[in-house]
Amino acid sequence: FDLSVSDKDKIVTILFEGVYMNADVWINGNHIGNNIYGYTPFSFDITKYLVFGGKNTISVQVKNEGVSARWYTGSGIYRHVWLKIMDPIHIIENGIFITTPVVESDQAQIKINSLIANQSETNGKFTILTEIEDVSGKIVANHSIEKKIPPNSIESVEQLLTLNKPSLWSPDSPSLYKAKITIKSKDVNDIISENFGIRTITMDAQNGFLINGTPLLLKGGCVHHDNGPLGSKAYDRAEERRVELLKASGYNSVRCAHNPPSKAFLEACDRLGLLVIDEAVDMWNDKKTDNDYALYFKDDWKNIFRAMVERDRNHPSIFLWSIGNEIPNIDTPEVVAVAKELKEFILTLDGTRKITAGINNLHSKVQDFLSVLDVVGMNYAINNRADMYKRYTELYPDMVMYGSESYALDQFKSWKAVEKYPSVIGDYVWTGIDYIGEASIGWNGYPQKKEFYPWNLAYCGDIDICGWKRPQSYYKDTFWNKNSITIAEQ
Repeated sequence: FDLSVSDKDKIVTILFEGVYMNADVWINGNHIGNNIYGYTPFSFDITKYLVFGGKNTISVQVKNEGVSARWYTGSGIYRHVWLKIMDPIHIIENGIFITTPVVESDQAQIKINSLIANQSETNGKFTILTEIEDVSGKIVANHSIEKKIPPNSIESVEQLLTLNKPSLWSPDSPSLYKAKITIKSKDVNDIISENFGIRTITMDAQNGFLINGTPLLLKGGCVHHDNGPLGSKAYDRAEERRVELLKASGYNSVRCAHNPPSKAFLEACDRLGLLVIDEAVDMWNDKKTDNDYALYFKDDWKNIFRAMVERDRNHPSIFLWSIGNEIPNIDTPEVVAVAKELKEFILTLDGTRKITAGINNLHSKVQDFLSVLDVVGMNYAINNRADMYKRYTELYPDMVMYGSESYALDQFKSWKAVEKYPSVIGDYVWTGIDYIGEASIGWNGYPQKKEFYPWNLAYCGDIDICGWKRPQSYYKDTFWNKNSITIAEQ
């Protein structure tokens, strides 16, 4: 690609939204970095390696070797790549954090923290103007402040804005606002727009899940990242279509299994009204396949959790951070210590949401692990799901829980248990939409064997790989819909 000579005083970065996996990047023959995890974004400042007024070449090498996951991952550059050209004074990547510390019917307080870099050799004096726009584009609040930043440094700028009579975000009414943040010195240096929503969410064992003070039972489905016949490629329209299909089938929530989704998927959830459990990983230090992320977790985990939280924390659809799924050996002090470390780290990046994980093999020796979580996700059940909820409600009366994975065949009993116990806030079927990989588990189950060929789909989704509802989805309609027929439990 070519860059103009007029850009030689600018800062140029390259942002990869997702490369699977273990990617090394070169610019004009210079190695500029490596990123291991395949599901989180990463960026590099490539300014000093560029030729302005001539040809530039970016090279990416992917090392997706062996079996690196329990499902179909795809391989290579499967999400968007962006080349960004900025003035030396600019907002850093994912440097905007929007919270709403006060939310009332007549007024909301909006706090915006902006991380601003001065990558020049002189003191940077500038004005930062923030304007809040409603869905029609009308400016409903604004704030301006002058700042100075020393050369080659980054500073955080906090702004408080008050919005009268806010429209609150919810699955039934996904009202969005836009924060337009402009940095001006002599000229306009940088403009960034960030969508956000205003809402309150509380969860406790006595009142259940409340959004904007209104009770809501979470009708959920687990969803992998692939787009069926399109493979793992995250085309914006394909990501939006999946959200549309889930909403049309009665879902109000989704659990991202078992990795952060694309930015386009989350933007669709914000816009269309689908609550999200954003999940980081399927494994920690104990591997599930020979070449999975467990090989790198010990030294790399901060990178992926930071990337997930800093990219995603402004999405109103996200209400839980999940630190993992079916992590082995959770009854050991070593794994409990990791859980505590992960939670503490996330809370330094975002203290507005609670922490969860999907857990299987529940037994009496895992209480220390459960105590780390704010909300407990329960995968399946050896016995009846309702009996499990009853037992844990009696043992731990303040525990908030949900069915993080449920069999489609057990959906009626699982849902009746959600309706019965306030401490059980919802249920997530495995899966909402079918996916590639874990071939035939919906028919033959584990373990997967070579005689499963030519199966290539999991064959367990309420919605099939092309977007059609399966019989199990129609079955669910009978007890999810408001005007449904009452079904006797037998």
